[in-house]
Amino acid sequence: MKIDAGFKARLEFVLEQVAKDLSYGGDHKTRAFIAARLLSAAQSDVVKLVRVARDALLDALRATDSA
Repeated sequence: MKIDAGFKARLEFVLEQVAKDLSYGGDHKTRAFIAARLLSAAQSDVVKLVRVARDALLDALRATDSA
């Protein structure tokens, strides 16, 4: 799947929505983790991007808590 500018904007919007409640919008590592999951989902034609991003956020937070 080719990611065009419009779809990239949608991915960025979803990332912003999911990270908005984190302190300062989330650290780089957390945001990068979520973005990677979003990109992987988009390339696999998963269309529930908000859910993917929220699940990625939860996984990132769990990894931070256990570290």
